[in-house]
Amino acid sequence: MNKNLQEKERCVMRNKAVRKILSVLAIGAMVFTMAGCSSGGGENTGGEDTGKTEDSAKTIGISMCAIESQMWAEYQKSMHEACDEAGVKYTESIAENDVQKQNQQIEDFISQGVDAIIIAPADGDAVVSAIKKCNDAGIPVIMANRAAGEGADVYATISSDNKEMVKREIEYVVENAPEGTKYKCLELVGSLTDVNAIARQEGFEEAIAEHPEMFELVATVPTEWKGDLALTGVQNAFAADDDINFIFNPSDALLPSIQSGLQQLGKYSKVGEDGHVTLVTFDGAADAVSAIRDGYVDVVSVQDATKQGQLCVEAAVDAMDGKEASDYTDPGFEVSTKNCDTDYADFKGY
Repeated sequence: MNKNLQEKERCVMRNKAVRKILSVLAIGAMVFTMAGCSSGGGENTGGEDTGKTEDSAKTIGISMCAIESQMWAEYQKSMHEACDEAGVKYTESIAENDVQKQNQQIEDFISQGVDAIIIAPADGDAVVSAIKKCNDAGIPVIMANRAAGEGADVYATISSDNKEMVKREIEYVVENAPEGTKYKCLELVGSLTDVNAIARQEGFEEAIAEHPEMFELVATVPTEWKGDLALTGVQNAFAADDDINFIFNPSDALLPSIQSGLQQLGKYSKVGEDGHVTLVTFDGAADAVSAIRDGYVDVVSVQDATKQGQLCVEAAVDAMDGKEASDYTDPGFEVSTKNCDTDYADFKGY
């Protein structure tokens, strides 16, 4: 009888131990599952302990038009790092340059109850309706790199001085061209409704108009920021006028297509070599800076994407804290074959 009783007690103890182990495993699985869920969905809680609880931490909605270019990828990276440093959460959407998709994503941010929204718009006019809904909801809006269209009430705009930056590029070409040089120019244009594209086009046309003895505009090609349209535009322009010796490119995102077109035409030569097509570009991507160091591209006007991204987040934090607005216009800087290994030896591009 005692032997049977002892056996029962051992069974009870084993069952308790098994139940305890299973409970620990279950709790561990729940913690693992919760940790996995918190890292998904495009949301980040920040990398440092800021003293805020999960519920008290504010959230910024980041609406990106796209990130396929090196400039936009750097812009995005900079904003992520700035959010982490400020101890704020962020949730992000990428519209892939689809204006309707971007408007819906902004409205989704409103429904989620974010505390501020940073918008890098595919089209400044197209997001006005979504911004007005942000205004109605009392959510401050910060515009990243592109200004909003008329009728939108935004807290701050962080952008580049596009027109003046392009004008400085043309002055660089004028100052460094051999005496008596005459340029037959192919002008590529971004989106015809994009305020940045329009400003760059105006800057280029105003700058060359100041030197009519040197520049002749023979072709203007809209690209909608698409590489295939840039490539076709280059091919068609040279087919119509093989004497073109100058290309204005409004974005480094189009540069690979332009390079490909020139290579196919046998016109991709270095600065100073016979047949060189002067190439002026814009943004500051690593590909462009590398091509300058290799001698194939003359000059690039650089937007400080890192600083702009940081300032967008700083403006959003100020807005959430009830501080006054402060716009910022990035003056940019030029990297050329003349200064790439001296003044900007450490700059590799984005």
